[in-house]
This record gives sequence, structure tokens and C-alpha cells, in this order.
Amino acid sequence: MKCLFVCCILLYWRAIAYTQNLLANGGFEDENICIEYIKNCAPEAWIATSLTANYYFDATQKGAAKAHTGTHFIGLTAGSLSMEGIRNFVRTRLLCGLRKGHQYRLKMYIRSPHSILDSIGVYFSEQDYLYEKRYFKLITPQLWSINGMDTTIRNPAVWQKVEFLYTADGTEGYIAIGNYKRNDYTGIQHAEYRHDYYFFLDDVSLTPVDSQEKICLQADSVRRAIYEENERHSYLVRKVYQYRRNPPPVLPLPKTAHRKAQHIDTLVIPDIFFATGSYQLSPVSYHLLDSFASKLSLPVIDSMVVEGHTDSIGKLAYNETLSLNRAESVKMYLAGKVRGLDVKTTTRGFAYRRPLASNKTPKGRQLNRRVEIFLYKNDK
Repeated sequence: MKCLFVCCILLYWRAIAYTQNLLANGGFEDENICIEYIKNCAPEAWIATSLTANYYFDATQKGAAKAHTGTHFIGLTAGSLSMEGIRNFVRTRLLCGLRKGHQYRLKMYIRSPHSILDSIGVYFSEQDYLYEKRYFKLITPQLWSINGMDTTIRNPAVWQKVEFLYTADGTEGYIAIGNYKRNDYTGIQHAEYRHDYYFFLDDVSLTPVDSQEKICLQADSVRRAIYEENERHSYLVRKVYQYRRNPPPVLPLPKTAHRKAQHIDTLVIPDIFFATGSYQLSPVSYHLLDSFASKLSLPVIDSMVVEGHTDSIGKLAYNETLSLNRAESVKMYLAGKVRGLDVKTTTRGFAYRRPLASNKTPKGRQLNRRVEIFLYKNDK
């Protein structure tokens, strides 16, 4: 039992090793294996709002069109020959939060056999677009394709680059792309899938304009969490139905930052430092957290992320609340010791979605009940 009170503080150096694209899987090459049919019928990170639509295309299949690059691309319903107001939008979570007033370059490639590319919109939102209750006609995207296209290209069937400069308001968490035209197109005679006519999308990227603004180092953790969203088809229908009625709390994203190199201090706090089934810190936790706080120097701290985790006992909603509240308790305790730390801290509650060990054994469940602190420190 004594060993349970020993917490590991891991210190390591790390450089940014991946591209500055703030969107995961922007080329749609990473395939999601859905948990319902065990099939690769969707891209990782990107989910379409019409949950049963055919929107993921493989260019290696017989008779298939070519992707812009690679072998996969997305096709989205722009309208229907049989019913008015049919649309399909695709959305993804950003890897890092955008900084208010900063500019970002959004680039994507679109094509369609129909002259419909002028009304493709890009909508940034704080909440997940899958749970949006408003009809698309009530939503105005921040960007329209017509403003970023080379309008001298007359053939809509070829891949066309669309590029924008977007000025962030600092609340962005998700991006959605689709046809936001309020009225349906006229004169279209044929459909790509059943009665639906499409436009196609590939190679989407969002990068800071300022070369000194870098992707956050927490992006790998956010990417893993995004890739763990494996619900598709009827599983996703049930999830969306639940969350449209009661949207989940919005987990803030760590912001991009100006940095050359950082290192990370990691502290793992087991659940023995909390009252049983509670988010109240127990007195035995104070010494550990006081020791951690005494080593903090605010000027070199870029940000801190506190993540709560539970075992799989109990309902998901209960565990989401418990894990987030435990993370909040740790944040507030440390913020009380280090003035100004609270504004640099992000909390997340993952419930039992990210276990360290099997939840089938008492020992595994004990390891999974934890709070993890990630302290990102700028090099001097």
C-alpha cells in the first residue's frame, strides 16, 4: 500500500516534430475503424452530420475518381434532386485553440461536376457542430469559397485550391465545411449518390500565418483523443441524439504559442488523494501539491493542463463530471498557491475513455483512477 503514495514526476525535453497543421488528418488518409461494423468507412477525426451518408471515397477502387493527393477524399451532399434543403456537413476538432486577433491560413481543395462551388462555407464554432440544434439556414459561416477561389478556372470538375486568411476571435474549437447556400441549386440533372449531388473535398490545412507561432505541444494528446472517437452509424446517432438534448461541457483547447522549445513536467495523482467517490482533495494530498507548487516559476510557465480520469464503474455522465471536478479541484488548489496560474490552466475530464490498464481487475481500475498534471515550461 505504501507504494501507492509514490507519484512519478517525469521530466523530458521535446521539440515540435510534426507539421504546423492545426487540423488532424487533413488529407483523410488515416482510416477510422468504426466499432459497430469493424470497417474503415470513415476518415479519422472527421465526422459528417448526415450520419448514414456515403461520404468517404477511396481512389484505388475500380472506376473511382482521383483524390487531389493520396488515395482518399471526402464527398459531401450539396443538395438533392428529390427533396429540398438536403445538406451534409463535415466537422473536426481543432488540435489547438486559436489566438484572438491572430491570422491563420486555411487551404483546401474542392471539385464537383456541378457549378456549385461558390457556396461552400467554412464555419468555426466553440461547440461541436454535430450537436448544433439550429437549421443550417440560420447559420452564417465566417468564410465562403467564392472569396478564396481562383474564379478564372471554369471547369468545376477539376480540383481547385481555395485559400483564405482567417482572423480568429479566440473561441474556435471546431471547424465545419459544407454547402451553406440557403436556397437549393436549380438546373442540376444528375446525382452522384441516390438522389444526392455532391462536392468533393481534400487536403484541408489550417496553419498560423506568423512563422513564430507554433502548434501547441499538447496537440498530440488532443489528436489521440480525437482519434478515439470511433462511434459511427447507429452508435453515433444515439450519441448525437443524447448530446443535442444535453450538450456536453466544452473542453477548452490549449492555445498555440510562440516558442522554440519546451520541456514538460508530468505529475500523476492517484485517487487515494481524494475522498472516496468525491472530488474533494484529502489532507494527504496537500504535501505533494505544496511541494509541486513550490517549484513553479510563473514567468517560465507557458501553460498547464490538468486531466481527470476514472475507472469504468458507473455511468459515463457521472464519471465525466467526477473526472472534470477532480481536475478542477487540483487546478484551484495549485492556483491558490501560485498567483496567476489559473489563467494558464486548462482542465479536462475524460471519464474512463483513456485507461492506463484493464478495468476488469481491481488493480487496473485503481491505476485508471487518477489526475494527471502536464506543466509546459518555456526554455530560458
